[in-house]
Amino acid sequence: MEPALGLSFPLEVKNDRVVLSKDLLLAPDKILPAGTVLRTIFRPVTLTEGEKKTRRGVDEDSFSRVAPKVTTKGLMTETERKVMDRAYQTIWTNPIDFRRTLELSTPENLRFVLEPAPGSSPPVEIPNFPEGLCLIGTPTPQILSVLKESPGAKAGFRGGDTILEIAGQPAGQNLSEFITLYLSTRETAAKKRADLRFKVRRASGATESLVLHVPPSWNSGFEE
Repeated sequence: MEPALGLSFPLEVKNDRVVLSKDLLLAPDKILPAGTVLRTIFRPVTLTEGEKKTRRGVDEDSFSRVAPKVTTKGLMTETERKVMDRAYQTIWTNPIDFRRTLELSTPENLRFVLEPAPGSSPPVEIPNFPEGLCLIGTPTPQILSVLKESPGAKAGFRGGDTILEIAGQPAGQNLSEFITLYLSTRETAAKKRADLRFKVRRASGATESLVLHVPPSWNSGFEE
């Protein structure tokens, strides 16, 4: 990552809770607004952390390769259920500790537990940063961190870049406008078997053009 995600994550403390200090694009379909309470963060258990095998396969008390089925507790193994219950009960109040946990694993292996509405279970969110780019709204979309070996990293994006244009169009004044434009232009590029061009302003103030390779969509050959 560049810079480290844990160092750049926009966190602060309000009312003894770790909260986002800026809007964050957690996934192409999920924007977490500033002020969202990040109650805790955890990693799903894996086989490498404690494997037990029997003739029937992996024991119930061993760790699972499969991500916890957070929406259907009845389908979880006992180990997964214990991990989820512990995550539900944990409340973090220290942003430094929260950032350290971010550094322990890659984002796709992390789960964020948000403060629930009264009478409901805590929602769990899985990071899926578009093209490996962790973005905030400032209000113009700015890149916090770039995941290693991601499409964004290969295209030359860097932490601190401000995205100015996508396919020749203004990138938007907030994350909602940005993601709408990004998804539509990416889909068009995939159908046309074309790359997607961005204009960014570096942290130094210099402006550069970057080219993101977009894999063709499966039906692009039928639409030519």
